[in-house]
Amino acid sequence: MQTVRVMVFYDGAYFKAGNVFFRYKEKRGWFSLSELHSLLERYTASKAKSPTDLTKVVAAHYYDGRTTTSVADSAQLERERDFEMALISAGIVPHFLAVRETPKAGNGSDDVRYQLAQKGVDVQFAIDVLDFAHADRFDVAVLVTGDEDFVPLVHRITSLGKHALVAHFSIDPWTDDKGYGHRGTFCSRALQEAASWCLNFNSFVRDPDWKAEARSLFFKPKGAE
Repeated sequence: MQTVRVMVFYDGAYFKAGNVFFRYKEKRGWFSLSELHSLLERYTASKAKSPTDLTKVVAAHYYDGRTTTSVADSAQLERERDFEMALISAGIVPHFLAVRETPKAGNGSDDVRYQLAQKGVDVQFAIDVLDFAHADRFDVAVLVTGDEDFVPLVHRITSLGKHALVAHFSIDPWTDDKGYGHRGTFCSRALQEAASWCLNFNSFVRDPDWKAEARSLFFKPKGAE
């Protein structure tokens, strides 16, 4: 039997929202990227009815925007660099596009504020998934996203004989310990219906059949609560 080749594609802003939720709301910790890929191998094998030892993540790609140093403060730059190193250590290829930075009018202070908007990230994500599908680089694409705009992409790659596993979150708006409000993070119903299979992280961590995997999926930094 041939190896089932899995490629993972991260919608960075979406994954970041889920990662923050599990770290600060559920107090589970940060996602361990290497453990996450191991989980995706086992979960895909369970859905594709393939041997676990022949179901392998062969590549992973992460897509997000980045601001200039005139907008990002030193703390943000440090956090971003630490996460980028975690991506590299896990064998994930990062793809960063420039964020559009528009100064806000009428600020009335020397501290200039900006309106930030990602541009082109979803397009680059979709182009790469489709290119890899046409090049026959994977059998299963894991899409870590909830964006309904990716429904045509899923239809396209499944028409090429590939499978799409949508890995997503189901998070209501919440407030952290510092009083900062976070928006809800969900997955389009249309995207779930288009996918070959779905993995809801919020349901998964409470599934007794995957208890051991859920426990090893997160880690807490040294000295953290």
